Amino acid sequence: MSFTALQNIFNTTTCIVGLGNYYRHDDAVGLFIIDRLKTIDSNPGVLLFNVEDIIESYVFTIAESNCNNVLIIDAIMADAEPGTIVFGKLHDFVETGLDISTHKLALQMSCKILEASHKDVYLLGIVINNDDYGKGLSPAIHNKAETIVNMLQASIMSNQKECVYEH
Repeated sequence: MSFTALQNIFNTTTCIVGLGNYYRHDDAVGLFIIDRLKTIDSNPGVLLFNVEDIIESYVFTIAESNCNNVLIIDAIMADAEPGTIVFGKLHDFVETGLDISTHKLALQMSCKILEASHKDVYLLGIVINNDDYGKGLSPAIHNKAETIVNMLQASIMSNQKECVYEH
């Protein structure tokens, strides 16, 4: 994943969407990241949504919002080391038929709706270790989630405009 590519989506108003299930261990990684970002000073150019596992209930609100980009953070299942990050246009993942998201059907529909509303839609996926029933992230996924929070915060802050005061 390119830090510059991620950073560039924050050049304009961006909506960050956390997707997951608090009761399926690592599947909650997207929710964990959104919850952590909500505790950090907010930026008016960033909207945060914790949609749990029902993005379809929020997709029209997001589509009608005043944002140009939508960044969906979700747990993924892939043949890769747990904690591996994938990033790119959601449309590209859908088009290639990669069934990596644990919420693939809802994401496919949401991508179509958001793109029809002229949004650029991105997926930041984290390969998870455990999606069995239970609460709490595994240590490796928790550490990676903290790294992503720091990376997102740095990306958001790097694009924050300096306040200009006029007398």
